Amino acid sequence: MSGDDRVAPSADPSRDGGAEQGHGGLHRLMKALFELTPWGLRQRLNGFVQRFDRIERRLDILEDSLRSSQTELADVRDHRVPSAEVRLDEVENVLGAVAGETTRLRDDVVPAMVGRSDALLERLAAEIEELGSLVERMLRGEPLPTTVNSRIDEEKLASALAEVQPALLEAFRGPEAEIRHRLDHYLEALRSSPPVLDLGCGRGELLLMLREAGVEATGIEGDGAVAETARRRGLHVVEGDVLSVLETIPEASRGAVTAIHLFEHLGPQTLNAVLAEVRRVLRPGGRLIVESPNPHSLRVGAALYWVDPTHQRPLMPETLELYLKAGGFQVDKRELLHPFPADQLFADSADNDRPDGDSELAALAGRIDRVAHRLDELVNGPRDFVLWATKPE
Repeated sequence: MSGDDRVAPSADPSRDGGAEQGHGGLHRLMKALFELTPWGLRQRLNGFVQRFDRIERRLDILEDSLRSSQTELADVRDHRVPSAEVRLDEVENVLGAVAGETTRLRDDVVPAMVGRSDALLERLAAEIEELGSLVERMLRGEPLPTTVNSRIDEEKLASALAEVQPALLEAFRGPEAEIRHRLDHYLEALRSSPPVLDLGCGRGELLLMLREAGVEATGIEGDGAVAETARRRGLHVVEGDVLSVLETIPEASRGAVTAIHLFEHLGPQTLNAVLAEVRRVLRPGGRLIVESPNPHSLRVGAALYWVDPTHQRPLMPETLELYLKAGGFQVDKRELLHPFPADQLFADSADNDRPDGDSELAALAGRIDRVAHRLDELVNGPRDFVLWATKPE
């Protein structure tokens, strides 16, 4: 191959790159010159304006957020903080009241309860010891101790009580309006079971209610002055001993018999005899209603019960149920009646309005409430109980 046929060498690479760099520099120079023209300056100014608008919008957003934060802070300062302070004051007051009530229970109520319980336990122990002695004498066949001239003493006591019985009835039985309100509890049952026999009718409050309701009714009253007072009101009242008068009444002639605060005045033998006569005079399916003071309430059994000197020993509901069942009656139900007023109870009727923010305080308040309610059950239980019984068909 000759030298003429050789291929010409390619262009120098460094020269080509230099050309491209030259073009790039020229482009930048042209762009810089363009930016110095009015059109370039306007374009850059527009860019600055757009960036300034975005900054202003972000500042507006920040300003709104700041105002909202200031509003919330003002609300917290003006409303929430004072409200929280008020609630804290209430909690502090409640805590102080709870502490005071706890101190009262610890220093006054509990010691008094312990003292009364000890006295009752001592009395119960003495009676159990006396009863054990009597049982031992009976097992040995020894005669039981009796009081000399007891008959004379009983007659004197009966005569003295007869003189003051109207005053006792007026003082301890209660106002007639209150007694009639209590007896409303029995009206519907007696309305469907005529004729009614009211044992120990007193002033005749129940007889008067039954007469107004159109129910035939008769009363038995042992005190002559009280019986005469009832008869002056046009009521049918037989004066005499309850058992003696019952024995004169025909068999199965009454639809219902009531004994409102009577059986606690009778001894065990008399009570059994009265129940036997009541069962005899009732028709099959006839109803017996017995109301008596509730000895399970310490306030009643240890104090109020003994205000009436004619009361015998307290008659427990369970004991009276045994008497009724032994007398051939079917006991249908037992009720507790006539609670003490709320202002005389240990438990506060508004103790449910406790703040629930502090769990420990709420738990303490709940425990104190439960103790107060339990004390009310033992000390301030309902004053009376009633037994509903039926003569079997």
